[in-house]
Amino acid sequence: MYISRIRIRPDARDLHLLIDTNSYGVHQLLWKLFPAKSEGRRFLFREEVAREQIPFNKGVRGEPVFYTASETEPITTHPLFAVEIKPYAPRLNEGDRLAFRLRANPVQLAKRKRTAEELEQWRKKRAERGLQPTKSIERDRTEKVVRHDVVMDAQQRLLRELAEKTGVSVNGKKSDMKKDLLASWRHVTEIQSTEDILRKVILENERYEDVAISRFNTARLLDTALKASMNKALETWLSRKGESCGFTLAHDVSGRLKFQAEGYQWHALPKKGKMAGFSSVDFEGELEVTDTSLFSKALFTGIGPAKGFGCGLMLVRRV
Repeated sequence: MYISRIRIRPDARDLHLLIDTNSYGVHQLLWKLFPAKSEGRRFLFREEVAREQIPFNKGVRGEPVFYTASETEPITTHPLFAVEIKPYAPRLNEGDRLAFRLRANPVQLAKRKRTAEELEQWRKKRAERGLQPTKSIERDRTEKVVRHDVVMDAQQRLLRELAEKTGVSVNGKKSDMKKDLLASWRHVTEIQSTEDILRKVILENERYEDVAISRFNTARLLDTALKASMNKALETWLSRKGESCGFTLAHDVSGRLKFQAEGYQWHALPKKGKMAGFSSVDFEGELEVTDTSLFSKALFTGIGPAKGFGCGLMLVRRV
């Protein structure tokens, strides 16, 4: 395996204006760095922003930098990119403690019954291919696997729980539910009980203990409660990934997890449909290796979905 750092060459620096926010374009350009013999093999990549002046490349601060993990070496003669390559074969032992950075697409899978319209479309596609549905296939296809965004799911669930606890009726999107709650709470005489509920939610996340005792108004407490629930959901998601990827999140001397998640973003993919897209979150912290085989595999194959759009590559270093 190889780990590479890829920058845009000085004489092609305006290229970043063309590929900025274009996930499809980035992936297609990076594919050109790999030999034809590696076509079809997956590589992982991560995009960052240059924070320093690189020797002999003045003015690169703020421009994109790409990191890749691949089975084969990328070419170094591409006219657009300057490529630095190192062999990547980390020596790992159980109990090793590593600092990590990970951009991931945090989703959870669930089954949902197909609608009558979806079943009819499925039958139509099979008929077009000359395939006839059998009873067993029909039974299997009454459900479909769907992906739920961990962040949005956690926040919407919290808003529904808060609505139930305070006797408020809410519907629609997250923003609508939030507005309905705040509007109803303005007319509640015992607002202190509502704020106590919010503080209890915030205290469930150890990172927000100081905020819970602050003298925030109701709107500020609600925003903080949503952030705390999001953070807790992401911690749970990454911890579960760690179980299958050979690591656990590490704690500091006070017993708190050395972990943070920020930079939640939604990336639209208009080429795939009006509502198509994916979310990404930047995770950072420290972990402990529990299974070297599983962890090595995770470093080379990635964590979570959306790998073709810059998610899944975990960068690690010893601490």
